Amino acid sequence: MPAKLLVDTSAWIVSFRKSGHEQLKKTLVAALDTLAVTTTNIVIIELLQGCRNRNEYDAMHARLTALETIPISDAVWDLSSTTGYELRRKGITVPTLDIIIASAAKIFDCSLLHHDKHFRAISKHLHITAVDYIDD
Repeated sequence: MPAKLLVDTSAWIVSFRKSGHEQLKKTLVAALDTLAVTTTNIVIIELLQGCRNRNEYDAMHARLTALETIPISDAVWDLSSTTGYELRRKGITVPTLDIIIASAAKIFDCSLLHHDKHFRAISKHLHITAVDYIDD
């Protein structure tokens, strides 16, 4: 498994819930403790838009921007375009942002922690290590 863990918005949201999946929370905390967590600006935007007030926004912004942020580079855009095309040819339709996030994980050699079934098809196609606890 790659040393870095890109955490998707879906996993963050599950981790914030009191009733969220305990093993997912443990995986995320362990990765945070070892400074292995990475993010993208897409994930940051998705999480910040869900904040309930300015104080929550400011606290979340400070925490997220302290993480290593991997860029959405030209290589990520190129892989995303190809991946979206190839998945659609196979009859698999998934959200574009999920394709971009998974492509970033591939390009920057990260595992992907998520709680979104769309990533199963994308990660299989891209041959990336994906960690989820959806069926647990």
